[in-house]
Amino acid sequence: MAIVAGLVAACGSEGENGAAGSSGTNGTASSAAGAPSSGADASASSGAGTGDAGQAGGEAAQKVTAAIQQALQQSPITFTTESAELSEKSKSTLGEIAKAMQGNDVKIAVATHAGYPDAEKSKTLSEKRAEAIAAALEGAGVAKDRVKTEATGNEKTQGDKALDTQITVAQ
Repeated sequence: MAIVAGLVAACGSEGENGAAGSSGTNGTASSAAGAPSSGADASASSGAGTGDAGQAGGEAAQKVTAAIQQALQQSPITFTTESAELSEKSKSTLGEIAKAMQGNDVKIAVATHAGYPDAEKSKTLSEKRAEAIAAALEGAGVAKDRVKTEATGNEKTQGDKALDTQITVAQ
């Protein structure tokens, strides 16, 4: 239980209501987490189980999901128009996500977009953005095989939303 409390604290959970993961403002990490999140209640109560490998993996996924949500709420990973360059703020956000991935085998999925009308140009830029994120995570200690990238180009997102990046725990 102390490990759970320490990791919840390390994720920056605020107070007893579990602000890190319960607000869903960003909405990107919670939609693919695989299990409904109820903030700190889910993280704290999950440590009372039998301790089998499946539950331990679920706990790790919940903790990584909470860390992703908090990091993206504080500083979403966005790109300027026509750029695959990560800002220092985005690199810092990815560093926080990488920290949460240490000591477990949780994998994440990164979806990048680009909103050009030209599908080929959008796909190319989206791929460069995904590569930049994967490289930054790898540089922060996350094994390459733990990051699945999905460069969607302009297939799923248009306009300003195409500048946003979604990061979720992979299923």
